[in-house]
Amino acid sequence: MTSTQRTPAPPFRRRDPEVLRASAIQDLLAAVPSIIGIRPEESVVVVPFLGTRAGGGFRIPLPETLRGIEAEALAGGCAAMMETMPRATGVLVVVCTRAGYAEERGIPHLDLGRAVLRRLERTRLDIIAVACIAADGWGRYTDAEECRRPRPLLEIERSETGVLARAVADEPLDIDALSVLPPVDEADRALVAEVLRRPPLVGDTERLVERWLSGPRDVRREGLIVRTLQLPPLRDRVTVQIARSAQAGVDVPPVVVGEARAGADDDQDLELSVLLLGSGRAPERARLARATGLLARAAALAPEEARSSVLTVLAWCWWARGVSSLAGLHLDEALRLDPDDSMARLYASLFAARPLPDWVLAAAAEALDAAST
Repeated sequence: MTSTQRTPAPPFRRRDPEVLRASAIQDLLAAVPSIIGIRPEESVVVVPFLGTRAGGGFRIPLPETLRGIEAEALAGGCAAMMETMPRATGVLVVVCTRAGYAEERGIPHLDLGRAVLRRLERTRLDIIAVACIAADGWGRYTDAEECRRPRPLLEIERSETGVLARAVADEPLDIDALSVLPPVDEADRALVAEVLRRPPLVGDTERLVERWLSGPRDVRREGLIVRTLQLPPLRDRVTVQIARSAQAGVDVPPVVVGEARAGADDDQDLELSVLLLGSGRAPERARLARATGLLARAAALAPEEARSSVLTVLAWCWWARGVSSLAGLHLDEALRLDPDDSMARLYASLFAARPLPDWVLAAAAEALDAAST
């Protein structure tokens, strides 16, 4: 199973999907984390259906403030996500929240549930359900009794479909855990700081990046990566090399995104520029997956004054994988550390205008088609 929060296998080759049968709505709800590849805490999950089959989904984080205007905007976002899936015939929407029936005196986020229903009723889609999984139970916004009193969470937790889904799918990503940089030894951090104090050397950047991606852990090498990412032209090369290959990193022009906006003439330069903007041939998933873990460690090793550029590349890699909410968290931290980081500001504009790259949306559509065959 795949989702727009977790892209298919490299280079987006599709494997045969596992077929799980859900006989009741609680079975579908139990399978949601495995369907989308992420733990859907404090979020709205949108799962497209083609007939009776689903093969992926979208996750939209709940805003900190959820009044009427925010509920309408979020409902509009759910409908907009479905517009990217023209072959879909139905939709399941699930509000996942830490709020409970007891404190809300009924189903949480009722205004949001009603807004989503209104939006979906204007479409051609069959509405499988618009449901809420709360802290103390679950229910559907279309059922008056379930809006007043929750059904027990044990119906979801003990679902055989959920157990099977967890057995055949990869472990869902934990956004809260991944938003925190990993712990590192102070001795390693001091060694990286020492590397950064040395004069920069012109070396084989492409070989350095490949050994960092695929070789054993080496703190001095990690320090060299942090130092390399401080220079905008090399930072862009490293980003493209992570996504594609060593040769792609060699060919990328300096400040490639800026050139894309200005209009690059060279076809190869344009292709690489388009990649950083979320279009064109998809990156290699395996390289992105390795890089996100390594970049998080590199950011943890870097002193604060050198951390913003590392977090910016980390944010792009998560965005390229389709985990835009996590990308946004890392980018926010990068801008907090360095509000003048021009690439971080550019990516902030890009992510706001394009929450998901083209290849992620294409993979979601392919996953839906695969599930229906």
